[in-house]
Amino acid sequence: MKWEFLREEEFEGAIERSGGLCVMTLGCLEKHGQHLPVGTDSIKGDRIVELAAERADVMMFPTTMWLGDVGSPSSYGDPSKTKLHGFVAISQQTLLTVLEELCEEIARNGFTKILICASHGGNGSLLGLFQRFMMSKKRNYAVMSCKAYDFTNQLDPKNILEAAKKDPEYFSMLTKEDYETLAKFAQTGTGGGHADFKETALVYGTHPHLVAPDRFEAESGISVNRMVFPPQYGISMPLSWAANYPNSFSGYAPIGCSPTIGEAYLKLSVDRLTEIFTYLKNNNDCVDVIKELRERQ
Repeated sequence: MKWEFLREEEFEGAIERSGGLCVMTLGCLEKHGQHLPVGTDSIKGDRIVELAAERADVMMFPTTMWLGDVGSPSSYGDPSKTKLHGFVAISQQTLLTVLEELCEEIARNGFTKILICASHGGNGSLLGLFQRFMMSKKRNYAVMSCKAYDFTNQLDPKNILEAAKKDPEYFSMLTKEDYETLAKFAQTGTGGGHADFKETALVYGTHPHLVAPDRFEAESGISVNRMVFPPQYGISMPLSWAANYPNSFSGYAPIGCSPTIGEAYLKLSVDRLTEIFTYLKNNNDCVDVIKELRERQ
């Protein structure tokens, strides 16, 4: 069910059908190398969440493409360079406020369980902070988060190959060339995590017409190691990623990635997310816990 497609009179029945669960995608707008669109995080996550929500018969809140934590584009270098076009950065304070007000409205409409599906790595810290922030007031609904895809690294080429050997019928869309490509990346790794093989496959699976394979090698996705701390010290710094990957691309050129590999990646992601939605739809423990905590406050 999609929120924006319902008439007002249909919401009461939709809340009951969904078990009080409303899901939403949290992506962002930022550069993804030269071969993927700036809306990569939002559009791939949106499609995966939409398909899973349809299957599980739960409510999906309208996706806001620009809502997501990307920091400041100025941290990626000279703001006058055209490679920075497409970024939309919102302050963390504003993001927290907008997310809170959206959740309040979703709850006011009668939903008691809200699941935010992160489709951008940078949203992990934001969602952790947001969920703690939401505990500062008494609320009658539960806010949760999960990934929109790649649960337990299931989309690693190595894991895909192992799963395909066990259940070739499930992966019947994969060609001989796809297996060769997956084997190559299983051996070398994808080399990153941003606009890399996985993300390219997911855009192929959700919006294949937006992938530009002729631009796979237009820019390098290999770290320049401008800001690398000794791992044994456990030091982190927000701008280190931008310094190490000035092209906003972290990974090996996804040569050989294809629409059929994308189909397999999409299928796996939707199936797992459907399981999560179905579980929460039929489980009210999270709401019961919220009620108990409210009574103690």
